Amino acid sequence: MTGLCRVHGADAPPVWPDVEPSPGPAYASDVPCRVQQRTGEREAEVVSQDVSTREYLVTLPLSRMPDLTVTGSGPYITVTGYKPGHDGDPHLIGRRLKVTSIQRGTLVWERDLTCLDDLTQGGG
Repeated sequence: MTGLCRVHGADAPPVWPDVEPSPGPAYASDVPCRVQQRTGEREAEVVSQDVSTREYLVTLPLSRMPDLTVTGSGPYITVTGYKPGHDGDPHLIGRRLKVTSIQRGTLVWERDLTCLDDLTQGGG
């Protein structure tokens, strides 16, 4: 795992006069991670608005995996960088991936998370 990720809650809504939301609470930072795109861009219509998403598989070491509960508002994984000496995709840095499910299996040293990237809100 050569990526570094931050596991965090949903952003708090902006409070006037700020226009940007406040970052959600960090559950874990600088967590080694592996991020793989699972699907291409998908489009759907939600409440008369076109929405584009892309699905990712994010793998974290079990020893660094915080106790998470998946809800409609998070948690999120943000790719923050790469381990020294490893060049990863620069377009992934800063991407907020919403955790939609936590996969469990017999490999007890890592945990797989299914995540969605909202291309409509965050660009592609």
